[in-house]
Amino acid sequence: MTTDADDPSPPAATPIEQYDDQGRVILSGSSIDAKFSGEAISYGPTGQVASRVRLKDGIAHGETRSYDANGQLTQVAGFVAGVQDGITTFYAQSRPVCRFLYRDGVIEDNALFFHENGLVSAMIPYRAGRREDESRYYSPEGTLIRRETHAEDRLEGPATGYFPNGDISEQAYYRNGLLEGDLRRFFPSGKLLQHGVYRAGRLVEPLRTFNEDGRVVVEDMPAKGGDTRR
Repeated sequence: MTTDADDPSPPAATPIEQYDDQGRVILSGSSIDAKFSGEAISYGPTGQVASRVRLKDGIAHGETRSYDANGQLTQVAGFVAGVQDGITTFYAQSRPVCRFLYRDGVIEDNALFFHENGLVSAMIPYRAGRREDESRYYSPEGTLIRRETHAEDRLEGPATGYFPNGDISEQAYYRNGLLEGDLRRFFPSGKLLQHGVYRAGRLVEPLRTFNEDGRVVVEDMPAKGGDTRR
């Protein structure tokens, strides 16, 4: 036979409100065994909601939402036992700006950035919180405009820019995050617009800019401290 002592009811939640020195509510929620549990809501100085956080035993566990002074959404994130886990999306004027996937507190998989029209502006792969592999960048119309590769969070290997029609606008190479070798930029016609040579991020041969007739119109000479680390 089961008794109340054998099957106790779960502890009851106690409503909580905290106030500032002017008597305005700045935090509301509930606690179990003196620890915040469930949704906690914080408020700004004018009474607008500043954040909504799901808590368990006093730490973030579940979805959190943050808002600006006008009440517009700025961030939605997921937490597990106080550690960021799941999709985090940042907003500007309530539209998504970028989206990351967290696992155990570090960024993994493809991070996405968005144009104002909602189309993807960049897709950047992450592993263990660092940029890795090929990143792609897009115009507001959705056409590919740049490809580049990262290794251990630094540019490594070829980087290529594109015109909207898919023709190449720029060719470069990076080593350990620095420009290395030939840098070439092109007119939409395909003719050479600019050429320079770099070693460890420093210009070592003149950077020449051409007109479409092939004549040099600007010539930048190598200078000390020319570092293009990215």
